[in-house]
Amino acid sequence: MTVEQTTLPTHPDEAITPLRADVVRFFLEPQSVAVVGVSTSSGQAYKAGGRAVLDHLGVYGYEGAVTVIHPTATTVEGRPALPSLRALDSVPDVVVIAVPAAAVRGVLEDCAAVGARQALILTAGFADMGEAGHELERSLLSFARANGINVVGPNSTGLVNVRTGLAMSMTSVLTEGAPIPVGRIAVIAQSGAIGSTIVERARDAGVGISHIVSTGNQRDMDIPDFISYFAGLPEVDTVALYMESIRDGRRFAAAVEELHSAGKRLITYLGGRSAAGERAAASHTGKIIGRGALELGLLRALGVTVVDDPDDLWVLGAMRNHGREFPRQWGMVAYSGGMAVLATEQLSAAGVEFPKLGPETVDRLAAVLPSFATFPNPLDVGPGSMPVDFGGYLAAVADDPAVRALCVPLPMGARGWNGQSVKDILDVGSRTGKPFVVLWYGGTAVKEHIRELRAGGVLVAEGPTDLGRVVRALLGPERVIEASSHEVPAPSSTTASAVGGAPALQLLADQGLDIAPMTVSVGVEPTADAADALGYPVVVKSADDDITHRTELGLVAVNLSGREAVTAAVTRMTQAQPRPDGSAASWLVQKMIRGGVELVLTVRDADSLGVFGSVGVGGAAVEVLRDIEQVPLPCDLPTLRKALARLAMAELFVGFRGSDPLDEDWILATLNGMGELLRSQGLAEIEVNPAIVGADGGTIIDALYVR
Repeated sequence: MTVEQTTLPTHPDEAITPLRADVVRFFLEPQSVAVVGVSTSSGQAYKAGGRAVLDHLGVYGYEGAVTVIHPTATTVEGRPALPSLRALDSVPDVVVIAVPAAAVRGVLEDCAAVGARQALILTAGFADMGEAGHELERSLLSFARANGINVVGPNSTGLVNVRTGLAMSMTSVLTEGAPIPVGRIAVIAQSGAIGSTIVERARDAGVGISHIVSTGNQRDMDIPDFISYFAGLPEVDTVALYMESIRDGRRFAAAVEELHSAGKRLITYLGGRSAAGERAAASHTGKIIGRGALELGLLRALGVTVVDDPDDLWVLGAMRNHGREFPRQWGMVAYSGGMAVLATEQLSAAGVEFPKLGPETVDRLAAVLPSFATFPNPLDVGPGSMPVDFGGYLAAVADDPAVRALCVPLPMGARGWNGQSVKDILDVGSRTGKPFVVLWYGGTAVKEHIRELRAGGVLVAEGPTDLGRVVRALLGPERVIEASSHEVPAPSSTTASAVGGAPALQLLADQGLDIAPMTVSVGVEPTADAADALGYPVVVKSADDDITHRTELGLVAVNLSGREAVTAAVTRMTQAQPRPDGSAASWLVQKMIRGGVELVLTVRDADSLGVFGSVGVGGAAVEVLRDIEQVPLPCDLPTLRKALARLAMAELFVGFRGSDPLDEDWILATLNGMGELLRSQGLAEIEVNPAIVGADGGTIIDALYVR
């Protein structure tokens, strides 16, 4: 298990720590390596740690200089050994440290003495072993920083550059089984064990890998540094990332933007996203938004492909890169009706649309399939089309302007058919440039054909549920939204234990945000006078700062239409919650806002991850529905729209039962304004619940903030 440490919070206005692709280059393109901590035992069981690294460098043919450091041995596996780094004639580019935890400090001191600037620490027993380990790790990293030593790890399994044979890793996947084939996918993993498993399963499926990076506890060299390096590396077009947390949201975003600007893609599995969302927090919004949910929101806002199965890192990675936005308008050509049904159900649930084929396509198909009365999409041409005519049908549908991607569901097939199917798919895909996705639901007999398709950049799923899962990852969780007529439970208000009521609303009003007209008064008659001045109907609620759950305590009265109703409501609420000292209670009188949809809007300072906003359907049901989506702030309208489309109740935003769409510009401006307020006032969180939003703006009804 690796342990990742979160950096100290940084002010949003501070410059981010520069990405260190240049340092990564020393780690992954070294001319010389020194290995410290090598067992002299010749038994296979002892080929772990530094001994395993030494073995792997030899097996993969690393051509750089390799020096063994051993206190007593003069040779290890035929390589000369020196007693200390201080005995070297030249400074190695990378020092691999595989000694016990207590001895790592001494090796770092040797690195400092000779001027070695890159240390790969494989040793465990630091932050992964409790507070004493944390303290030891902190002291080592402090020493390294003070002496200009860059560190990968500790608790790393190592670094591999498959193309150059730099197998500077102790993972057994390198030598147990076939060698790792060279490919264009760079694998980065916080967990060395999971990273090795991903690589092993990719190798067994015939998918090549370019690099394997185990970041370990990543107290120094971090995931963004490696992403930045791969952005500039021509032989890599996909980064496959297994991670459990993001240390610094702004550095991570900068690295991803570099990668995307280079025309490359990041495919990520985020571990711990649900557990993080359940962590305890000091306020109502913290219950909804855990760090894992924020990290997921950041990934989606950055356009990262997020997968739900680690295998999909290499399954999708083997597919040719077709750009950031994968199309939803697909065609399908099948010769098995059952396979067409399986594929159609999965694709439809994943958000794929099947447009009607155009007249030219229909005429083209009718010329060779005269027995068909209609030509629907998906199209089942039957087994009689195999093997000679199938490619022509694929070409006809793929050439249709409305079809932007093509799915081909294949069964086991028959002798002689499968090779032709592969050729047809590769030929038509190459000619049209449109992406092909194949569902090949077969057995071992089709494995080599699947390898051939993947080598040609075609995405292949080997089961119906696999197809649905990878396509959901490709398209993202956003849906194609149409107005619907579903019933929605009536919302009501809830708040949190924080500063709320009039002070919070006034703070938002001073920021220029739209709040309901209000007055604060003390006593029954002054409250009735305030209501007369505002105009009816009104809402009256407790204005005491230390009372936040007003609805649950019966301290809110709505839709009061006259002075008598206000007097009666204030008298009733005063009697229900008398003040211990007998003093008169203060009351917040607001203009009653009718119509619109109740939303909850929050902003939160997530320390080094950045400032985040969230939006969802508001009222008391917010804690039950948990229908909330997060976006990094400041946000733009396309990012907000994608987040809204991920909500379970997304239809409310585009018009519901004939209602007008909600004003997305108002939601965006309010979230960004709340974010600016949070930064300027040094607040931890701000929550608005509810804001009543309609087609032409919105009004904030209640709010709270947490310092």
